[in-house]
Amino acid sequence: MSPFPSSDQPAESTAGQFDPAQYQMSDSVGYLMQRAKNMLAHGVEQEVSSLDITHAQASCLMMLATGRASTVTDLGRELNTDMGSVTRLLSRMEKRGLIERRRRDADRRVVDLSVTPQGQELVEQLPAIFCKVLSHHFRGFSEDELLALRSMLRRVIDNNSG
Repeated sequence: MSPFPSSDQPAESTAGQFDPAQYQMSDSVGYLMQRAKNMLAHGVEQEVSSLDITHAQASCLMMLATGRASTVTDLGRELNTDMGSVTRLLSRMEKRGLIERRRRDADRRVVDLSVTPQGQELVEQLPAIFCKVLSHHFRGFSEDELLALRSMLRRVIDNNSG
């Protein structure tokens, strides 16, 4: 059973906006969000390559360093990626000395992750890189437009949480 309301009964505020008869992929909000996300990710990928890491590794380091994630499960949820992919990514990061894994004493099934001093050196460089990419991709946007975009994206996320 679908977690979404029946498509023949759109929400009142979106009635008519998501009409299958009028659907054009190139104008779809989902398609445009995915294209924008891919362009941002590609920009970050290019910039972090000078640090010899990937965009995914940079994202993991930032999530761990800021407390947004502390386990493989947390990272999988935040990155919307399967645990196997996250585990392989973390193995590469651990081999490079960027992160450490420690099993919890209370529950040996849970592995806590932390950033090493070597990883922290990279973390300190990442905000400037992310901001450089964002500045490029959002040039010409006003502060109010960026605030509105953040608010709308949070609403999309909130509509799909829990």
